[in-house]
Amino acid sequence: MQHIDHELHTDQVLLQQLSQNDQAAFTAIYERYWKSLFREAMNVLRSQKEAEDCVQELFVSLWNRRLALSITSLRAYLHTAVRYQCIDRIEKNMIHGGYLEDFTTYLEANQTMPSIEEELYARELAANIDQVMDKMPDKMREVFRLSRQEHLTHREIANRLQISEETVKKQIYLALKILKSNLGNTSLAVLIMATFVYK
Repeated sequence: MQHIDHELHTDQVLLQQLSQNDQAAFTAIYERYWKSLFREAMNVLRSQKEAEDCVQELFVSLWNRRLALSITSLRAYLHTAVRYQCIDRIEKNMIHGGYLEDFTTYLEANQTMPSIEEELYARELAANIDQVMDKMPDKMREVFRLSRQEHLTHREIANRLQISEETVKKQIYLALKILKSNLGNTSLAVLIMATFVYK
């Protein structure tokens, strides 16, 4: 009966109860929002496992931060938070391997192989990405190259450059935005971008 009562509560009541260590309120929030958050994560990550992991991490974070939360709208908070979780995953995964290798791996996984034209386009796009990177501010370019080419973690980059991990994260995120804005909107460009961003 207690579980049903929690299900009928408003988000604000659930948040208040959550801040008082009420596990039933947490469960009610989870059951209320899990499906919509999973759908949103799937739209971004294109992987059921990645999306499930992303949503699970979000709810773990919600529980761990339950005593310090200051939320006006639970729905808006969770959907914004899951997008940031997705960005974090994209950011961590986009740097592993070369752009062309990721593109080919993606196509192989989908039981198809790139045509000669697609391979040439992928190489051209990779060259364009390098040109865009060359025009980035020095710190951003250095952070992104350490991440992309040397596969260093945020902490390792921060230690090497004597900057904070938050600065590293921000610089990689801004570099990603610059790259995306320079790729163009053709379907193939979007597909190739997805292969090294979402992999």
